[in-house]
Amino acid sequence: MSSESLRGLSERHRKAILSFLARVRERLRDVEIYLTGSLARGDWLLDSDVDLVVVSDELADLKPWERYAFLRRLAPPDVPFDIMAYTRALRKALVSPEPLLRLL
Repeated sequence: MSSESLRGLSERHRKAILSFLARVRERLRDVEIYLTGSLARGDWLLDSDVDLVVVSDELADLKPWERYAFLRRLAPPDVPFDIMAYTRALRKALVSPEPLLRLL
């Protein structure tokens, strides 16, 4: 993933996302991460949260709230993150009207 896909975001958002991606990469080998919400649409504000969809079968043994807690601990605490975590099978079953920008 290059930071090129994060061009146009605030420096604060860009640094927070890159930090999160690096920490996730250290812990999950098989993972896809998508940016959604206002940051993906381009209508974000400086105080917008970072909306992410994380897809990995390595999270399958965790309950949904455990997945969120595990991933949220990897995100910088000073930037709000909203993280949805799915297995590949569950992600395929979901259809989202929101744009998804693949980051990892």
